[in-house]
Amino acid sequence: MGLLSKMNPTLRTIIICAVTFVVAAAVCITALIVSATVNPDTIINSIRHDAAKIEQRGDYPIVIGQTGTPKYRYDGFTDSLMLLQAIPDRSQSALDNAVLGPYYAIGDGTPGGDGTGGVSPTAALLELVDDPSIEQQRSYVLYWHGYVVPLRALLTIMSPTNIITLNCALFALLAVLVFEAFRRTGGLTYALAFLAALIITFSWITPLGFQFFTTYLIAFLATLVLSWMLQSAKRLSLIVPFFLTVGLLTAFFDFLTTPLLTFLLPLSLYLLWRVTKARERSITLTFSDSFRKIVSVGMSWLVGYAGFWASKWLMTAIVYSAKYATDEFAYALSQRSGIQDGASLQDRVIAIYNNLYQLFAAHPDGSIFMGEFFLIAFAVIAALAALWWLLVKKSNTSAQQIKESLPMLLVAAGPYVWYFMVAQHSTFHSWFTWRLQTASLLAVAFFILLSVNWSGLRKRT
Repeated sequence: MGLLSKMNPTLRTIIICAVTFVVAAAVCITALIVSATVNPDTIINSIRHDAAKIEQRGDYPIVIGQTGTPKYRYDGFTDSLMLLQAIPDRSQSALDNAVLGPYYAIGDGTPGGDGTGGVSPTAALLELVDDPSIEQQRSYVLYWHGYVVPLRALLTIMSPTNIITLNCALFALLAVLVFEAFRRTGGLTYALAFLAALIITFSWITPLGFQFFTTYLIAFLATLVLSWMLQSAKRLSLIVPFFLTVGLLTAFFDFLTTPLLTFLLPLSLYLLWRVTKARERSITLTFSDSFRKIVSVGMSWLVGYAGFWASKWLMTAIVYSAKYATDEFAYALSQRSGIQDGASLQDRVIAIYNNLYQLFAAHPDGSIFMGEFFLIAFAVIAALAALWWLLVKKSNTSAQQIKESLPMLLVAAGPYVWYFMVAQHSTFHSWFTWRLQTASLLAVAFFILLSVNWSGLRKRT
């Protein structure tokens, strides 16, 4: 530690990040391999206990509303796949289970690589539970599937329905704690903005299963840990490796739902803390300094996320072959980004449109054309901007106060950059990826709250 303290700060941060990455990766991979040694019969018996409920749920149950409102439905299809993968393949070693992600499927595989192709994971799960001797003939190499670690541990002592009950209780508890973290940092209005963002995006349905809940769990925990770190200058010096670790854990546990949320939610708290502390101490914050901070922690999160995801390719190449790993990863990566199908600029705009439409429409059935929708959206945004400008003028808000708040708009833009880059996945799965806009709603609310001189407005009123 003495040697590190004497180093150049940038070099010290790089060394700490490298060590953090290696240690966290080793812990995750070890946990994944060890979890594959769990007796599959124990897990099968737990799932069998809820077989009737799983069959009744089906692949895509509607949580609220009527059929035809996909923004309100749950992904039982993927939840069943996750349960299938939580059952270790007794014919393979723990290492093979960790690398291949074997499971049983009905029907043909996805062309060009294994994955979620098949008739119905729910039907396959029920068949496997009924006859545990069935061969698990499919693999899903692309992801780490780290969610099987807690699933396997919990399924040894409780049924899937009990786990969902635990999810709901945990979501409520963590949401209250994050609410309090925002309240302590900015005030009650900021905490209420967080609550409103959760309600508007129907985030409260995410703990009703396994797939959607993962990123919210990581995002909530990361925000709470960051809140604790912000209370000490010494802990705050580790913010870059902190975001790297969050990105790594997201790549390990998430099944490509709303991964960027684990970066944007704690980032909102961090930026809010920077502005409020600067104003308390009468320190001038520049946009360029805040922008550098965002880039620094953003690159750290991205290195953790993309770096650890890429390390799955490396592990697969070492255990099997580079060709096998490349074939599996290249197809899936090009497919999800839209590169494979030659996604045009229009296709990427459509990805953004689909997710915006899910956010605003009560019944997203395609009844509003894209041009009409964007015209309405533009009118609404213009009206809100005019109202904001009126508040700024009436409150005698300084230009400096607005500049300090601008970085929040970068956070708000984050989900749309993600939709643009991961176009095909964001279009096809817009009925759940739209919840990434939780961060956009929160950041826009924070920008308005921070950029208006409310005390000056009250005096003039």
